[in-house]
Amino acid sequence: MIKGIHHVSALTKSFSENHHFYSEILGLRLVKNTVNQDNIHMRHLFYGDYIGSPGTLLTFFEVPRIGSSYDERAFFGKITLGIPTDTSSYWEKRLNDFAISFQKDGQTLTLQDPDTMGIILTEIPATNSNPTIHTDIPAEKQLVRIIGADYHVPDPAATSQFFTNLFGLESQNGVLVDRDEMSFAKLHATTSDKKSRTGRGTIDHIAYTLETKEAVDELHDLAVRNDLKIEEFVDREYFKSLYIREPGGLRIEFASAGPGFTIDEPLETMGDRLALPSFLEEKRTEIETYFGGDLS
Repeated sequence: MIKGIHHVSALTKSFSENHHFYSEILGLRLVKNTVNQDNIHMRHLFYGDYIGSPGTLLTFFEVPRIGSSYDERAFFGKITLGIPTDTSSYWEKRLNDFAISFQKDGQTLTLQDPDTMGIILTEIPATNSNPTIHTDIPAEKQLVRIIGADYHVPDPAATSQFFTNLFGLESQNGVLVDRDEMSFAKLHATTSDKKSRTGRGTIDHIAYTLETKEAVDELHDLAVRNDLKIEEFVDREYFKSLYIREPGGLRIEFASAGPGFTIDEPLETMGDRLALPSFLEEKRTEIETYFGGDLS
């Protein structure tokens, strides 16, 4: 049922720093330039491959006055991004050229983005079928997709059972994987009783891919039957979403693969200007006035 990670959503302090890092350094395309549908005064940026494929999407809510985060009882840790086989030396040189600090362990590079979110680049036997074209990174060396994330939770066994019993993930030596092995989740035990504080670089949620909107509906029915606490069940037009908290309190989303980001923008110009779902179009003037322009 689950087909890997759909997207990862985090908090950033600065659009300009965030865009420079993810678009100009890592080579991802800004595929959707929009706002938080639940808070129209907050920018929401989606980066991915050329067409914004599920599994390539890193999204960020911009909060200019955000403070520091404090990781305590439950939090998402580093995310792992796949790079093509035999490209770690290329990425090592590129990070050095941009003065990005990192640690190297074999073919794996560990670094932080400008908001201190942890990122691991590791080689996988894959190619990018939808390479971006705005970057100087050769197509055969571009980021492939999101392949994993670290979960820090008070009871890893409970979190594991949540995913395996209800959502079809499989546990392999303490690591959760989907049946197609498109992504993994490493579970780490925490000991703090304090609540984590959201801040700059915090991952707000991780979303998993379901093939269709109907599959999300079916998962919603499953959640209702099992008396799970449903935070939100909403059609965001670009995809349909179901939000649930796992036992440790981390926010998990299940999102449909389609219809995708071309429903309101031509593929060639996606991300160039402010895009709004139809139900927010009547507020475009208010939103653009708030931000002092059309956010292009």
